Amino acid sequence: MSVELTPEAVSAKWAAHLKKQMITVPNSKKPGYTEVYRNALYPTIEVNEDTFGLIQQTFSQYANEKCLGHRPFDENKGDLANHFVWRTYKEVDLERTYIGSAISSWVENGLLDPKQGEGTTKPEKSGIAIAYWGPNRPEASVINMANLSFSRISISLYDNYDAAVSCFILQHSHVRVLFTSSHYVPIVLRAADKLPELKAIVLLDIPGPKSLPLFEIQRSELIREWAKSHDVNVFTWNEAIAVGQANPHPFIPPNRDTIESFCYTSGTTGLPKAVIIRHSNIAFGMAGLQHILPEKGLVSISYLPLAHILERGWESFILMTGGAVGYYSGKVDRLPEDLQILKPSAMPAVPRVLNRVAAQIETQLAAGGIRAALLSTAINTKIKNYDETGTITHAFWDRLVFRKVRAKLGGNLRVMVTGSAPCRKDVLRLLRIALVVDIREGYGQTENMAYATYMAPNDPHIGCVGPINPGLELRLRDCPELGYTSEDKPYPRGEVQIRGGSVFTGYYEDEKKTKETFDGDWLATGDVGQIDQYGRLQIVDRVKNLIKLAQGEYIAIERVEGIFASLPICQQVWLYGDSFQPHLVAVAVPDPPQFAPFASKVLGRHISDSDEAALESAANDPKVVEAVLQEFIRLGKSQKLGTLEQMRALKLRMDPFSPDNNMMTPTLKIKRQEAAKILRKDLDALYEQPPYDLSKVK
Repeated sequence: MSVELTPEAVSAKWAAHLKKQMITVPNSKKPGYTEVYRNALYPTIEVNEDTFGLIQQTFSQYANEKCLGHRPFDENKGDLANHFVWRTYKEVDLERTYIGSAISSWVENGLLDPKQGEGTTKPEKSGIAIAYWGPNRPEASVINMANLSFSRISISLYDNYDAAVSCFILQHSHVRVLFTSSHYVPIVLRAADKLPELKAIVLLDIPGPKSLPLFEIQRSELIREWAKSHDVNVFTWNEAIAVGQANPHPFIPPNRDTIESFCYTSGTTGLPKAVIIRHSNIAFGMAGLQHILPEKGLVSISYLPLAHILERGWESFILMTGGAVGYYSGKVDRLPEDLQILKPSAMPAVPRVLNRVAAQIETQLAAGGIRAALLSTAINTKIKNYDETGTITHAFWDRLVFRKVRAKLGGNLRVMVTGSAPCRKDVLRLLRIALVVDIREGYGQTENMAYATYMAPNDPHIGCVGPINPGLELRLRDCPELGYTSEDKPYPRGEVQIRGGSVFTGYYEDEKKTKETFDGDWLATGDVGQIDQYGRLQIVDRVKNLIKLAQGEYIAIERVEGIFASLPICQQVWLYGDSFQPHLVAVAVPDPPQFAPFASKVLGRHISDSDEAALESAANDPKVVEAVLQEFIRLGKSQKLGTLEQMRALKLRMDPFSPDNNMMTPTLKIKRQEAAKILRKDLDALYEQPPYDLSKVK
């Protein structure tokens, strides 16, 4: 980075601007739009480095420091070891060189050439496409660095993609080499006739036993024979490393306009779109982040999907600033264990993760006894201090109580960012004082490299996503059909539009969708925002996800759903509205550890959180359903939801929404249209019930 700024210096600069975080461009007001807003501290920025220069500098400066880590498998223990093993930057430097050289060698030998008359060479204008499909692991980062260093296009597939979507992406992006595990190879080879450009598969399986019983052969050998029949070569990771080591090739540095990756959107309403991310987008984001997050040498955990833009951007930031990334064990229920072993100093989070942490604290409060009373006193004292002074620390209570809360996430966090969906203000405030971390909300999309807005350091006024990031511009477009205009009082409101160096140039091979996404040279985000009194953006609605009820009222379904999602006894909630009906209904999935004691109390008998039959029975018991519905309504009232925003009927189901049952995308967003089709009988039954009387709940 060209500008060296310390965290203390950046915080001090922002402290003087917390009451005015954005400025307007003179004479920029146009009919139907607000004025154009820029960051108050950094209206413009200089981008002096390119991505290749940044990564080369990092490898040189931090050669002997920790870079990528994972928990190895302990043969004696029969489980993962209770420690991380690390590759240094120097070791990762060698691996990315070997992997990149191996692919160059295969290109020279003609091994990656498609058959005559098959395929297309469109991506070769910027370099061939290389894909990774698998769980979070260090090799994925090595592959991305190799692709960057040799001007190749990176493609990441979500670990839970189904066969149809994954094969569409491999075909659409013209992938030549796929790095994956043997688990996914059958899916690929069954579709080999539709993937004429796929010429090599590199297996990332853990090696099996060296000696096998008579007449048995390695799984990799079976895969090789099957792949060979489709003219696809198969290598192991170590074999690819050996090829590159024996055939070194020079780097092919990208220029600013070189395509870095196709980042596929989640596809809530159809096949995913390929967002074209160029090296200039990444370099711009890295240059701007130093002005709002100047930390270096952070240790972070990788647990969000590798194909998600938040995880991709965050890992790039950590590794380009000399930090280390430890990869979690691969199982969400073991994430707390991974955190306590890794002890990260930074991590990204999404609201559903934060809601679960807050729910655990609330459960402890509800348990009663001396510990609950002590925790309640500590929380109330710190919240009072926070509301009065904005401070998140307390010399006595942090040491006595919150040290144990912090320990659940490793005890070493000092940087935490949340995004992808709004986080409730009370949840964010609780976690700031309980974790003693300045958790900051950000806002962004795949289409702007997740670099759009970010809260200022130590801003005590939560409930926003901060000002526009350094170097970008923001404006709001009137949405009169929804009741939002630039003339609204006290704050201007409208669709958020963004312009600047992090904004993408279009969707690959989809000119129609590209035109629909832009308003001139402005990215139209589809989110409705308002500019508050401090010059910060607040997301208040979604242009496309509004539900119109029978009486003509619009409901921001996702915003309301986000409020209900924080109820501890349920792990998922889906709110549904029909334009022919006057009220909302909901389908929720209970969280067994929280739901079991709740249902036990309602029914007057013990229900174990591991007794699936008993949980299923409780979820269908009218008394339990009504009790849970009352909790949702009570939560809604506490958050000042309007009468029409409250759910008036509820269905509980123990089977979660998931990509496996086609009701969620790989990014864990509900596919509303698909869910409505699958749950049509339940929805019809809910609307046959009289709407619940809200006056029953105080």
